[in-house]
Amino acid sequence: MRKLVVLAALAALVLPASAAKRITVAQLEQTLTAEVSAHRDDADVALKIGQLELSERLTGATLDRLAAKLPLGPRTALALQLVADQSAFLDPPAGELPATQAPDAATQQQMIDAARAYAVKTWSRLPDFFVTRTTNRFDNTPQVLRQGDWPVRLGLHPVGSVTRQVTFRDGKEVQDATASATAGNAATPQELGLRSWGEFGPALTVVLADMAKQKVTFSHWEVTPGGLAAVYRYEVPREASHYAVTFTYLSETVIGRTQFGYSGRQRTAQQVANIPRTKDVQTYSESPAYQGEIAIDPATGAVLRLTIEADLGSGDPLQRAATMIEYGPVTLGDRRSICPMRSLAISLEPVGLIGCGSSSPMAQNGVGDNAAWENMRGQCGDGSVILVNETNF
Repeated sequence: MRKLVVLAALAALVLPASAAKRITVAQLEQTLTAEVSAHRDDADVALKIGQLELSERLTGATLDRLAAKLPLGPRTALALQLVADQSAFLDPPAGELPATQAPDAATQQQMIDAARAYAVKTWSRLPDFFVTRTTNRFDNTPQVLRQGDWPVRLGLHPVGSVTRQVTFRDGKEVQDATASATAGNAATPQELGLRSWGEFGPALTVVLADMAKQKVTFSHWEVTPGGLAAVYRYEVPREASHYAVTFTYLSETVIGRTQFGYSGRQRTAQQVANIPRTKDVQTYSESPAYQGEIAIDPATGAVLRLTIEADLGSGDPLQRAATMIEYGPVTLGDRRSICPMRSLAISLEPVGLIGCGSSSPMAQNGVGDNAAWENMRGQCGDGSVILVNETNF
């Protein structure tokens, strides 16, 4: 399944998405089975899947089962993966939850204490190693289908891939300052959108420390790739937060007054594209209140899954900032350890004045010619831009 997603990303396939229809995982499987059985074209099936929104989490186990059961084309595989990514912060279907009785209060506290102890001991005792960190980026910004046409919103599509090397040395995570872009804009291989960070220790230890004196409640038992897990929900207020939300974007600024000699609504897409402007990489960072779930192995205290959703206000440049990290067993030298396997960073950004055909908010500074942008906004549409960064280690 993962190989299909990577191949589809490298091919830069376009996945449409309009008003999403909210359905269950069972309904998704029925829809997918019917489409494949009818021998629909790969692009048509991807179109239909891309318009769906799940009310439950599409787990990795179910995703792999569907891939093994049905002959999925690369576009459909990518559409299915992106639907799963967006459902990552929901609970699995009730039928996938084990019928295990909730632990008593003392046992619940013991598991949380075991998770704190495990995190401290594990990260400090890991051997030195390095790992390749690959982030595939997707967003639903407007695209130009044919030269000279206005950009149109066609849903989530690949916009680039960035690879970095992470070194774990003396119990600390060190990211290589250099990065290579394997797709998208090779000249600027920044991880645009919400950046996940600290998967090898810092993110987990920060959350465990912040939630120590906060509200933590047992939610349910869950089956993960690492085994049975006790899932807790937690909330951390702003005054106790040490979790940093970091968002990187391209800011596009008009640098001079334009003189075309005709009104903005008569301009073509090419003429608007030629308006002089500059692009700068901007970074927003803050430590807001946040909440999420933490899944703990009851036998060892190992954390198997962590979600973090920031509580953002109206004055923030983002409408949503959510991160998920999945942990699993890996072999380091002669030792078996629990390490990050995959992470997601999903953000929702107000459109404002979007630069059509790019993934950048546009600042309108000193233009003196608002009509130039009114036409473009009408073509691009209003709403929000979804950015999905999918990272594998």
